[in-house]
Amino acid sequence: MKYIKYAAIFLIITITSERSAQANNILIPKIGDTSSKYMSVSQENKLGDIIYSQILGSFKLISDPIITNYIQMLGNRLLISNHNSATKYRFLVADHPSINAFATPGGVIVINSGVILKTSSEAELASVLAHEIAHVKARHLSRMHEQSSKVDITTALGVIAAVIAGMYDSDSIGKSIIAGEGFKSQRQISFIREHEKEADRLAISMMVNANINPMAMSDFFKTLLKENNEKGAIEFLRTHPLTRNRIIETENLASKYRGNFQHDSFGYQFVSARVSIKKLNTRKFIKDFVYNEDDIVNSPNKVVDHYAYGLALIKEKKYSKAINVFLNLKKFLRTKKQLYQIKNYIHIALADAYLNNNENKKALSILEDLNNIYPADNSVLYNLSKAYIKNKDYKKVIEKLIPYVIEHKDHRLVLKISEAAYKLDEKSLGHEYRGDYLKILGSFNTSVKYYKLAIKYNRKGKIINERISSKLKEIEKLQKSKEIL
Repeated sequence: MKYIKYAAIFLIITITSERSAQANNILIPKIGDTSSKYMSVSQENKLGDIIYSQILGSFKLISDPIITNYIQMLGNRLLISNHNSATKYRFLVADHPSINAFATPGGVIVINSGVILKTSSEAELASVLAHEIAHVKARHLSRMHEQSSKVDITTALGVIAAVIAGMYDSDSIGKSIIAGEGFKSQRQISFIREHEKEADRLAISMMVNANINPMAMSDFFKTLLKENNEKGAIEFLRTHPLTRNRIIETENLASKYRGNFQHDSFGYQFVSARVSIKKLNTRKFIKDFVYNEDDIVNSPNKVVDHYAYGLALIKEKKYSKAINVFLNLKKFLRTKKQLYQIKNYIHIALADAYLNNNENKKALSILEDLNNIYPADNSVLYNLSKAYIKNKDYKKVIEKLIPYVIEHKDHRLVLKISEAAYKLDEKSLGHEYRGDYLKILGSFNTSVKYYKLAIKYNRKGKIINERISSKLKEIEKLQKSKEIL
């Protein structure tokens, strides 16, 4: 299990990996520069919205808001100097063990959970996100097509679909790009390879601006080199520069910068533990783990290990033991004010253990206190709504979540509203929010069916019907924009 050395509260450890963007991500979706004749920024954003909903509806994603919030926060930090951008960046985590990531038009960036598992520090993970952000900022896909021939939106969507498929089947995408094109394909490959080099350069600059250790990128490539056997590979035949060459180039670039750069954080380590536990043989982990509650007093670096142990106990339904572990961590944190940033992780895990142990009031007390402090934190709201539903406080779910989802279209919370409404036998409201959920996921035809059911079961008058009818009109517009961008 990874852990943080306590001596450097904010920054420690080293940096890790993203499995072969080389082999798996032969043609990451990227969009060209601002002078592109291919599509406008506005069109890219519309396309990004379509792709985002399709990914939500078709990918196996990690839905844990603690994990997704952390990735979004880290991505936003890298975008600190890009606050006036017209692009809305959204970060998602695919539940897949390979070390891979891709970016699409409109700022949708997806990393596989394998990236988090293989990296060893926040800075390495940031290097992967920065590289993908760079592809979007440089608008590489349009630039690539400017160099070859004019293409329409249908072609663009086809390319993106091929690339997303290529995350899991690198052979098919490689053949589709290279086969039968002769010299023209080789020119395109060379162009794509230049994009990768440019993205590396931009990524290092972003990391420096965000005060994140830029050397982490070369450390990450070293991990890639271990993961992928490149012996005998010829760069001329590859779309990506060879990893060993990227190690040298990124080290040279990073060495030009001096500063007290951040290397790691407890946030990264705790999120990494949450991802690891989902895949770990927790029964064996618990059996092998030597737990001593006093260990963290003498060796505070073990706080992450104890957190992981508590999560493993929850997964194995040993709730009482998990509660004791988290209570001990909570007690320890009272003496370490500088560790305030990880209190939420501990409190939410403790509430989860209480809830699973049917101690609903204790879980609600923790989560309501957190919600009072962080009213806009969707990870708190998500867990609080779960606790309310288990305690049959369905009206509180609706009262708490509706004001939030009006502004923040969080599909997970929208679904919780629908669930609570059905429990209250408010069929119209349940159908309406189920329709909202499906619309966010891009299932337009099915969402229309639920909206029509919502109107059918509405007993609260004309205003509700008008609201639902306006949503149906939105669907019509979205379907048109999907067909004619």
